[in-house]
Amino acid sequence: MKKHTDFIFCEKCRNSNSSLVKFCTAQEVEEINQTKTCISYKRGETLFHEGGLPLGIFCVNSGAVKIVKEASGGKEMIVRIAQAGDVIGYRSLIMHQRYAASAVAAEDCKVCLIPKDEFIKLSINNRKFYDELMKMICEDLKDSQNKMAEIAYKPVRGRVAEALILLGQMAKPQGVINLTREDLASFVGTVKETVIRVLSEFKNEHFIEIDKRNIKVIDLSGLEKLSGMYD
Repeated sequence: MKKHTDFIFCEKCRNSNSSLVKFCTAQEVEEINQTKTCISYKRGETLFHEGGLPLGIFCVNSGAVKIVKEASGGKEMIVRIAQAGDVIGYRSLIMHQRYAASAVAAEDCKVCLIPKDEFIKLSINNRKFYDELMKMICEDLKDSQNKMAEIAYKPVRGRVAEALILLGQMAKPQGVINLTREDLASFVGTVKETVIRVLSEFKNEHFIEIDKRNIKVIDLSGLEKLSGMYD
């Protein structure tokens, strides 16, 4: 069950140099600290629901959050995995729309919720913050387009290799990918049994190491070569 966690001051956050906060002034950071809420979520708990009204933006302090859309048959499709330092929920605020997807904790995580009014004030008054926000939106759009193209044209081995490269980079410095096989399958657009088979092949080919649910890339160049074969 979600609960308020120990307060995380933005200036002491481990992700302060990789998040939007680094573009804020000291006064703006203090105002964020005064208005935000810090929350802990257990794996499987929902941060916000598709169709809900946005209350603010969510900054991921630790853990991972999956952004999911409901597909046919009640199945979910993961469109993005947000990791520590990432911000989610901002597009709905900017577009004055309800959430187009749901956010669910992929593992236990800590998240800071910055209220809508504070976010809008930063977007209006801080040009660097706004410019970086626009870059994030453009990057998200590019990543979504690339993912759709990969699902449509790249074989499943190439898609799994691409996903492991991406998730491994996001999991630095440890580089350990901690996702259920169901989530990984949803992320690459296939079924769990196929992901299990491909991961077993990659392990035998010495691309990765597997320890229960954890996956660690040990041959990045090999995975990059495999993924590039299908570009």
